[in-house]
Amino acid sequence: MSKKTKARPFRDWLYEEVSQEFGLKRLQQHPFITQIDFLEFDPSHEATSQINRLKNILSEYVDTWNEDELRTMFISPFVSLVDFINPNYKVFTQRPLSVRYANDTKLTEGLVEFMLAKGLQIPQKPHFFIHEYKPEKRRDSDPLGQLLIAMVASQRINADEKPVYGIYVIGRFWFFVVLDANNYVVSKSYSAEDDEIFKIFAILLYIKTLMDKIYAIPQ
Repeated sequence: MSKKTKARPFRDWLYEEVSQEFGLKRLQQHPFITQIDFLEFDPSHEATSQINRLKNILSEYVDTWNEDELRTMFISPFVSLVDFINPNYKVFTQRPLSVRYANDTKLTEGLVEFMLAKGLQIPQKPHFFIHEYKPEKRRDSDPLGQLLIAMVASQRINADEKPVYGIYVIGRFWFFVVLDANNYVVSKSYSAEDDEIFKIFAILLYIKTLMDKIYAIPQ
């Protein structure tokens, strides 16, 4: 790569561009989507009262928060209730990721807000992302495109046949994505300001079980 060639930032990608550049196909169904459709939240879960509190906070303030406030005041405390603590992987935030494309002559890179990966200081084999905490009233980029390019980057870094999972958040709405080989699927939107927040939490718990299985296998 020429020294004058600048890497294309993740934030500049549209999902259609990612699909065309890397030969991806968007499907309407996948076993992961089918599975999460049937998930139900256990109301006896110890986090129930905390989830209700966060739901009420989100409902009151979501229209006034900027991106960092949405992350700090809602997403981070909500995701922490899932307890993504495991000896085989850990949470990494604001970490760089990059991938070469177009016959290895071009580079795209960006910071990933949240990912699960092996390693202690350096993320390795990332298989789950939460990306783009966009307020609903400010849509100056393509959150699916930014998530998808990060997932493609991890898929190439991992060099295995395991799916990569991700979430992008637009205000109160959460979308779940799976990239499996050259196919990807996007779930319907789930609103975190009403009782669908419990469905979101149930899906996050299910993703944790998937990560536990993926990282339990030597890589």
